[in-house]
Amino acid sequence: MVSYASSPAAEVVYASEPLTDASTGAILADGMCFRQVEFAGILKGTPNRKLAEQWIDFMLSTTFQEDMPLQMFVYPVNPKAKLPDAFSKYASIPEMPARLTPAEITSGRETWIEAWTEAVLR
Repeated sequence: MVSYASSPAAEVVYASEPLTDASTGAILADGMCFRQVEFAGILKGTPNRKLAEQWIDFMLSTTFQEDMPLQMFVYPVNPKAKLPDAFSKYASIPEMPARLTPAEITSGRETWIEAWTEAVLR
């Protein structure tokens, strides 16, 4: 399964029967996964600049950032945000994620998709 290093936490949180451990895990060896970073921003020229700034401030607030892990299974960016117990216990952060430039991804994308499709459909 292709997923996130936070997926074991989701498995425990959303289990129909209570679990004491996740049956899935994440492969965190050096270079074996990518760090996904999600962004929010304000478009240049927006007629609602003040409201957009307030929204970004809210998204960066401790309240929002502490709610995010169990809603979207992503890590907070606000260093003051505390992680929920399930996230701390079952989710992981790779120390050395793979790094590819956009040019490397563009040049290898089709080959990798074909290889993945062949491996999965075997």
